[in-house]
Amino acid sequence: MTLRDLEKDAALVGRRWLRELLFEDWGMKLLALAITFALWWAVTGQRTPSSLPLRHVPLVLIPPSDMEISNDLREEVDVTLRGSQHALGMIKSDEIAIRYDASALQPGMHLLRLAPQNVSLQLPEGVNPESVQIERIEPNSVKLQLERRIEREFVVTVPTVGTPAAGYELVGVASVPNRVRVRGPESHVNALQKVQTEPVSADGRAESFAVKQVVVDIPDPKVVPVSDTAVDVQVQIGEAREDKTLPGVLVQPAADDAGTPQPTHAAVTLRGPRSVVEGLRAADIKLLLDVTPDGTLKPRLQLPPGRDERVELVSTNPAEFTIKK
Repeated sequence: MTLRDLEKDAALVGRRWLRELLFEDWGMKLLALAITFALWWAVTGQRTPSSLPLRHVPLVLIPPSDMEISNDLREEVDVTLRGSQHALGMIKSDEIAIRYDASALQPGMHLLRLAPQNVSLQLPEGVNPESVQIERIEPNSVKLQLERRIEREFVVTVPTVGTPAAGYELVGVASVPNRVRVRGPESHVNALQKVQTEPVSADGRAESFAVKQVVVDIPDPKVVPVSDTAVDVQVQIGEAREDKTLPGVLVQPAADDAGTPQPTHAAVTLRGPRSVVEGLRAADIKLLLDVTPDGTLKPRLQLPPGRDERVELVSTNPAEFTIKK
């Protein structure tokens, strides 16, 4: 075969290959082109910067270590982020936070500017911080009131609800511990009048009872218990008391050599459990006169042994006495 024949064969092969490349298997060629385009769009599209508006993003303010935030602070803001579509697609509003470091501020009212350069963005794990930036925060400022943190101790009050069973009454309520220490902003702690627990029900009760771990309930959310968040409560239920007046009760000075009282007998009104006061007679009791430091006379009851439980003196007639030397 001559050189001229080889050149002719090569030209035929080249034309056949070019014809197959351009005009045959159009379906496969179009499919390959579509796949190539899709891959190109996916790669370049994911890298193209985009914006993502997010609502209700938590706002975290870091106060000085010895201070408290005393005003009602906004807890959420709306944020617009800018970054790649890939990074933004991994972010949800409840997985990020805007943090403002206020640890260098002094006590008082401050207006904080929530500019991108003043805050830090807390992102979920796996998101590159360099791929996402803060574009805008709304509102762009918040008010912050800082106060000195103080502690105070309060006696615990235990409120009760309900009525004991018929013939019984609430005698007393005690808690262990009976005092708690609280902490909070200075003005809030100073404004606190009392510390009490959740109400304890005495409804239908006919005997004393105990309740474990009753929660200390402070209405001001800025003030919190330091240690004891709950107390044990002991509720004393006793027989209902009633009043009884006894005329002709003997009156005596508390000191034997003090003299003769004027008058020597008086009417006495007592209050105590019904089963106790119903059985008392004027002859069973005495009215003793104690001399107080300022020289006045103060009457007190002397009851038979074992009969003085929860019995108190309500009044006397006459109301005043003298002692004749």
